Amino acid sequence: MKMQTWRYGMAAILAAGLGLAAFAATAAMTADQIRQQVERESGGKVIKIEPRKYGALEAFAVTVMNPGGNDNAAFQVYTVIVNAENGTTVPEQRQTQHY
Repeated sequence: MKMQTWRYGMAAILAAGLGLAAFAATAAMTADQIRQQVERESGGKVIKIEPRKYGALEAFAVTVMNPGGNDNAAFQVYTVIVNAENGTTVPEQRQTQHY
């Protein structure tokens, strides 16, 4: 009887774990959501967005072009790495300039 109860308990824990994993997989942001967020926060235009994997981190490499203007940053192109799970910029890969 104890063994059967233990098995049911383990099955419940496993099912809960799988349920959380499924929730985490569905909670990730889409490329379109990332595009909108980056354009809104940077004021620039997203030129390209590519899904990337950095170790265990699911992310997007987002290439952005600054808007035109009367300064040296006008039309500057750079890449930011954005965490696909929560939409935050990955600090150590903050931006890469394209020359």
